[in-house]
Amino acid sequence: MKKRLPGIIFCMVLIFILALLTGCTGAGKEKSTFTFATWAAGEELKEFDAIIEKVNREAGDRYQVEVLSIPSDYYVKLATYIAANKTPDFFWLTQELISKYAQLGAIADLTEMFEDSKGLTPDQYYPGVLRSATYNGRFYGLPWIANPLVVYYNKDLFAAAGVAYPPATGGWTWDELIETAKALTRTEQDDYGNNYQQYGCIVDGWPNIETFIWAGGGDIIAENGVDILLDSEETIQGLTILHKILNAGITPPYREVGSLGSNNVWFEKQRVAMFMGGIQDNFEVKISKLPEKEQFRIGYAPMPVGLDGKAHSFNWTASTVMSRKLAKKQTAYEVMEKITLEFFKWKIASPISGEVERIVEIAPAKEPALETIQICLNNARSANYVPEWNEINHNLWLKLYNAMLNEGDFDYKSQVKAIAEEARKLIANRK
Repeated sequence: MKKRLPGIIFCMVLIFILALLTGCTGAGKEKSTFTFATWAAGEELKEFDAIIEKVNREAGDRYQVEVLSIPSDYYVKLATYIAANKTPDFFWLTQELISKYAQLGAIADLTEMFEDSKGLTPDQYYPGVLRSATYNGRFYGLPWIANPLVVYYNKDLFAAAGVAYPPATGGWTWDELIETAKALTRTEQDDYGNNYQQYGCIVDGWPNIETFIWAGGGDIIAENGVDILLDSEETIQGLTILHKILNAGITPPYREVGSLGSNNVWFEKQRVAMFMGGIQDNFEVKISKLPEKEQFRIGYAPMPVGLDGKAHSFNWTASTVMSRKLAKKQTAYEVMEKITLEFFKWKIASPISGEVERIVEIAPAKEPALETIQICLNNARSANYVPEWNEINHNLWLKLYNAMLNEGDFDYKSQVKAIAEEARKLIANRK
């Protein structure tokens, strides 16, 4: 679901700074040929190429777009291109990096062209998705995909345990999810007479920690990108929900998750009854290809309602951004916009409202989930990303979430306060 950021982001930042100090802006002359960098590879790259070919055919002699595929070490190689004054005209960034690249001046501010566009405007987007492409109140990218969390569940395991399905239209709480998971956690027997433990859900570092912080009504960073909310009482309440889940015996112990390969496999092999995953996850297709006796019916529910009365659905997204050397170049922006509109027909789900029915055209097996998906899109949100996000998030994982997964009595309340203080120092040093 999610592209993980490389551990050498600090090196990338240094390369960017060096490039900018040595005049990385490039020529101001707009080109008739544009380069688009992507991490797509394999079948996805073939589909990407087909979209670009379509755009090129329709453009005629006005412009052409060339594809630059970077299937491995994407961000390292992208930084190298930028440092060498060969910045791709358009490229993909995941939501966590928009603010960093914007702060460094590597990408163009799209605000005026975006707001004045006749084809794609900010008010068409789901607000929680679009927020990921902003920095200091300005737009720096066009999100091309939305992938909010939904609760997948195994209808057959629910039926066997006599447990009511969670509501497809939402409204259930985190306490109700926990109690439901308890009822579904039981000892079962395989075809060979061997006992195994069936769990109600799985939490192993995914969903990400934001999911649980929001469940308590808290947050990591305020919308102003400055104030740290990580040690607020609401955030502590959210982490208490996570602690309760991890110590209720309803999720496989962290040390055991890898025994089946990955967390999603536990759901596919019917070892857990509920899985919190993105709407892109293709469980429907995978399960349809299993031997008949291993297949099961899938149900869908929105994420539970938090203590603030809201159902927050973490959304993974990526944006197309434009090199700073093309800032305010209308033709370049129009090309990027046209490609983005084509992406909406390619991936699920489109990040603009009113297109949920298109999901069935792209992924017919998702039709039973449309009502729930629409709710999750309405509730979609990302964290309030800042240039220091990588360092803050690293601490949240290594010093907090990982410790909570491995130590049942870990003092998460003290640790989160320490991480909050480190975050404040990082923000205070922002240039």
